[in-house]
Amino acid sequence: MSKVIFSLVAPLVVTLFVFVPARAQDIRLDYKAPVDFTNFKTYTWKRAENCRYPDDATDNILRQAVDRQMSSRGYRRIEADEADLYLVYHLAVLDDAEWGSYNTSGQWYGGGVNSVAVFTGGTTNTTTFIKVGWLILDLFDVKGQKQVWQVSAKKTLGDGKDPRKMQKNADKAMTKIFQQFPVRAG
Repeated sequence: MSKVIFSLVAPLVVTLFVFVPARAQDIRLDYKAPVDFTNFKTYTWKRAENCRYPDDATDNILRQAVDRQMSSRGYRRIEADEADLYLVYHLAVLDDAEWGSYNTSGQWYGGGVNSVAVFTGGTTNTTTFIKVGWLILDLFDVKGQKQVWQVSAKKTLGDGKDPRKMQKNADKAMTKIFQQFPVRAG
C-alpha cells in the first residue's frame, strides 16, 4: 500500500520542486488616477541619480524591449527634454538561493528479535544559487512634474550569456508588463 501511495505522490513532489521555482514574473502596477494618457504622445529616456545601470549590451536590450512596447501603443521616442513623458528604469540584481529535498526510496524494515529496525533509502538535498532581478519602470509627466505610472517586475534570471535569449526574455517580460498600459482614464 505504501509503495502505491509513494508512486502517486512522488511525481507530484518532483513537479512542485522542478516547475514551481521557474514561475513567471511577479508584476505590480501602480499609477496615479485619474491620468489622461491620450495627452501624451512622446517620451524620452532619463537616468535616475545614484543608480547603477547594467552593462551597455543589457541596457540596450532592456531599452529596446520597452521602446517596442511604447511604439506599439502609439508613443514616439524623441531625444529631447521637450517630450511629454520621461521614462526611467531601475534594475537590481541580487543573489538568492533555492533549496530542495527529495527522498528517493522509503522502505522501513522493522526490527525483529535479533535485528535492528532501519529505514533505507536516500534523501537528496540541493542548494542552487540563482540571481533574482527587479525592474522598476517609472513614467513622469514632464509638464505636470509628477509621476503618473510605475510598474515593478521580479524574475529569476538566467545566466545572461546568450544575447538572443536575453532579448527574447526581455520582450516576453515587457509584453506582460505593458499589458495594462496605458491605463484608461475613468
